[in-house]
Amino acid sequence: MKSARLCVAVLVALALPGTGASPAAAAAGDYWIAAGDDTSKQLLAFDPAVTSWSDDAAVKWRWQATKARGFSDAELAVAAGYSDFKLRERPAGGQSFAVANGDGFAAVVSYPGGARQWAKVVPGNLHAAELLPDGNIALAASSGGWVRVYAASQGPNASAYGEYPLTQAHAVLWDPSIQRLWVTGQDPVSKAHILTALVVGGTPAAPVLREDTGRRAVLPSAWGHDVYGYAHDPDLLWVSGNSQVWLYDKRTRTFSPPPGGADRTFVKSVGNQPSGQVVETRSDSAKSPPGRCVANTWCTDTVDFYGPDTSRTRAGAVFYKARVWSPYYSVVDRTLHGTVWDRARTASGAWAATGTRIDTNPSTSEIASAVLPDGSAHVLNVVPGSGVWHRSRAADGTWSAATRIDANGSVTDVSAAALPDGTLHVQTLLPGSGIWDRVRAADGTWSTATKVDTNGELTDVAAAALPDGTLHVMMLLPGSGVWHRIRSTGGAWADAVKIDTNGALSRVAAAALPDGTLHVMMLLPGSGVWHRVRGTGGSWAAAVKADDNRDVSGVSTAALPDGTLHLNTIVPGSGVWHRVRAASGAWSAAQRVDANGSVLSVSTAGLPDGTLHLGTVPDIS
Repeated sequence: MKSARLCVAVLVALALPGTGASPAAAAAGDYWIAAGDDTSKQLLAFDPAVTSWSDDAAVKWRWQATKARGFSDAELAVAAGYSDFKLRERPAGGQSFAVANGDGFAAVVSYPGGARQWAKVVPGNLHAAELLPDGNIALAASSGGWVRVYAASQGPNASAYGEYPLTQAHAVLWDPSIQRLWVTGQDPVSKAHILTALVVGGTPAAPVLREDTGRRAVLPSAWGHDVYGYAHDPDLLWVSGNSQVWLYDKRTRTFSPPPGGADRTFVKSVGNQPSGQVVETRSDSAKSPPGRCVANTWCTDTVDFYGPDTSRTRAGAVFYKARVWSPYYSVVDRTLHGTVWDRARTASGAWAATGTRIDTNPSTSEIASAVLPDGSAHVLNVVPGSGVWHRSRAADGTWSAATRIDANGSVTDVSAAALPDGTLHVQTLLPGSGIWDRVRAADGTWSTATKVDTNGELTDVAAAALPDGTLHVMMLLPGSGVWHRIRSTGGAWADAVKIDTNGALSRVAAAALPDGTLHVMMLLPGSGVWHRVRGTGGSWAAAVKADDNRDVSGVSTAALPDGTLHLNTIVPGSGVWHRVRAASGAWSAAQRVDANGSVLSVSTAGLPDGTLHLGTVPDIS
């Protein structure tokens, strides 16, 4: 009955990394440009407003791997020019950059100080590096033929990794809007040159990579190279190849040429500034006439700009890539969002072949649902920046228009439960504030919200109503576990009681069976879904695993009048899977009921007629 969500990115201001203010630049608010110089063995950040990059006054920051910064002799032996480098915000605070080169140097480094946080010598001709939100590092190796995620979050010398085979792997880019890792390379079997997205599953200590096959796109021409975020639209990606540059639309799965003169051959890196100016490097050997850098076939001493068109050169430099030195995965990161779909399961157990879109607003991030005794179903949508919206389905199957019941645009999660007296209770989670409860009376009028828990660190909420009229709210506190709070039939809220001490749990869902038992589903990343039962006497049983799929990212549950309990789980890249617990307590095998691998949030509702309704939010659909 509870929605489930993935982690969301936050809306960020355009500010210069490390300083909090924009530099004097070609346009106000634009970032420095970082480039790896093989000549000086340094990573340099330049002010794009300075016309001569040969003048050291243009260099605003520089970094080189040294023993004093914590690097070993073996690491220093391969620390020269850098094939990729990306600056990122750390969720726990501060900034770091991921860096790699073709000689096998790979590292996570503090910014701006430059201290080693993780490093390893990794053969395979590393072409790209990315720092993931959990602190792990993603690497692409062209001759190695793989994409790996190393468990850098586990310590400065951690060596565990997950691997995905990809011939001529050239790019890795984390996408916070869909929680995927974009990569380019060649399919080892079909030999097609592809852009695709990987699901990073498992745990930070033991990452697992799997392709989200629904996002695979064959490149318009061979040999993909760079992938980077587009500054103004998080649904677009920059992609470059040997023969051209493209803008890729994730919504339509189509490639289109970029504006102006930016569409060139052998572009090694591409991105754009907040001002819109495009930043590229192109190998001098591919230019006509050839450029000045002759150290190899891939280098250049010049970074090119388009819109307005200009260039910056550093005499004697050997550059491969240049990056807009922004700490964000895309200049404006955004929350996950999509439209809302409903799919029904008949009382006999047959699922509808397709879902029905019941809300076309593409900005929904979370959903929850509940069913009243009169057979009406109620769906609650969280729309970031707008609030919580309510839509009902009458017993005859008709859906009402959506109405806003809470205008607080900072709400991040919602749950709902229906009481036997015909009232509907909706709980909203407000970060920094706690959990609020709002009641819809049997006549359809809504009350004002009242706070039922003051803990501002809670991250997930679920609710269920027992046949005796008590309301039960489950709250997830990271590092602590799951807490339970009861509302009596008289409306009084009891103190919260901890029912599970596992602080690594990430999601919670709840449902009540007609026999008066309460069932809580808890998601443990890297383990699966665990089930805990509260008996009619109020005692809690030990947790038992209900689903052992390590990649589950979201969970919801609901009960039917026949005493069956229904569990729906999100498996990124695969879809939504359904599992039934019979009245005897036995669980069925999982059945995939929705093959859309991009589902972000799910809710489940059981109707008095024995039908089950699955609500889903596929991203940017």
